[in-house]
Amino acid sequence: MNQLIRWTRRAALIGAALIFGGTASAQEPPKPALALNLTPLSGQKIPVLPSSYVVSDTGTAVPSGRAALLAWTDSIIGETLQARGPEVQWLLPPALRLVARRAPATVTNPDRMGQAVLRSSNMDKVPDPLRVYMRSLAALTNSRLIMTPAAVRFTRVATGVRAEVDLVLADVRSGAVAWRSRPAATAPEAGEALAKAIATIIPDVD
Repeated sequence: MNQLIRWTRRAALIGAALIFGGTASAQEPPKPALALNLTPLSGQKIPVLPSSYVVSDTGTAVPSGRAALLAWTDSIIGETLQARGPEVQWLLPPALRLVARRAPATVTNPDRMGQAVLRSSNMDKVPDPLRVYMRSLAALTNSRLIMTPAAVRFTRVATGVRAEVDLVLADVRSGAVAWRSRPAATAPEAGEALAKAIATIIPDVD
């Protein structure tokens, strides 16, 4: 009888675990961020839009002022992409702004295209007018795919700063989101955490 009671209680616990997601020890660990395969991108020109959505907790020691924060974020993202993926011709924000200044009637200011809308994880198509803006930029840069750091977040944690980035690679001809990833990393300093987060989705090739 006692054995039956113990078995019944154990079955009830298992059932509750299935219904409510299980105990903390039984929960699945978070999935790693989706890596970016650079092989099919080798030799291609890929514009990297400027960041327009960057948020941070107090105490993360990021640059003060929105303009300085965005420029600093773009610099780290660009340097890391170039260092980890030199086989790709990354066209960074300063180059894109120059393109826009040379053709103001054709290309919208890359800082004001509304690219932060792509941070929505459920979005699998680039909405208009962003898609139209991207296509114009792609036409003048002889490119098809555009990378967007749609959101960057800095959070203060016990071990330093956690950086999380929403990265989206869009095919501007079809308007489809070709790749999406949300890498994150923690480091003593915010800049180091951001660089580590970007590096996690471009692993070294053996």
